[in-house]
Amino acid sequence: MSPRADGRFPTTHWTLIARLKSADEAEAAQALDELCAQYHYPLYCYLRRRGCAHHDAQDLLHDFLARLIRQRALERMEEARGRLRGYLSLSLGRHLHEWRQSEARRERPISHFDHTLDFAAIEHRYRHERFTDADTPDRVFERQWATELLRQAIETLAARYAQKGKAALFETLRPVLERGGCLSVGDSAPLAAQLGMSENALRVALHRLLHEFREEMQAAVRLTVEHAEEVPAELAYLLGLFQR
Repeated sequence: MSPRADGRFPTTHWTLIARLKSADEAEAAQALDELCAQYHYPLYCYLRRRGCAHHDAQDLLHDFLARLIRQRALERMEEARGRLRGYLSLSLGRHLHEWRQSEARRERPISHFDHTLDFAAIEHRYRHERFTDADTPDRVFERQWATELLRQAIETLAARYAQKGKAALFETLRPVLERGGCLSVGDSAPLAAQLGMSENALRVALHRLLHEFREEMQAAVRLTVEHAEEVPAELAYLLGLFQR
């Protein structure tokens, strides 16, 4: 299957899950690299909230990802009903349980992930989180997963608008997008003036941006579920995490 003009594969038929299961080892490895780059922080947060120290979480995550490769474990994703999020949290929880039972500190089995996982950066990020007692490991994992999907969609839009010569428009509307897409009272006039647009043109531009954002979120979620019909429920669930 050929990539689209923006370099990404069509999400309706070529998902991250399908690529992780690919018999083509190079394709599966590339997909795993993308998984690590996009979702290692939610996995790391899950381990830390389960009581792992930084270095233990680092070793566990290396070992867990290596196991996914060795055992081609992603071929058995059906037990999580096709959701990558559900499969990874379930599998990582089992892996942590086994690791604690063995009481063995595993050496990092392969250095392949060293360029992908910047543990110094994610530890710094983790230390600045403001978790509460109500933030269970599963809740933190899912919220960070949703946050990563939001970030991915926003960065994709930022690149697209920059390519179209509309970077200033996007960066001006970005704070509006990040706080839910609603213009605050009194925002329209100054933002429109800043962009040299009428207030009506600003509202039209925001409406288009929100439409593109919804499409990107759907595309991002589509990469992490087995079937397209799962997208609406998964997206609604993830966005609902920010309202709890």
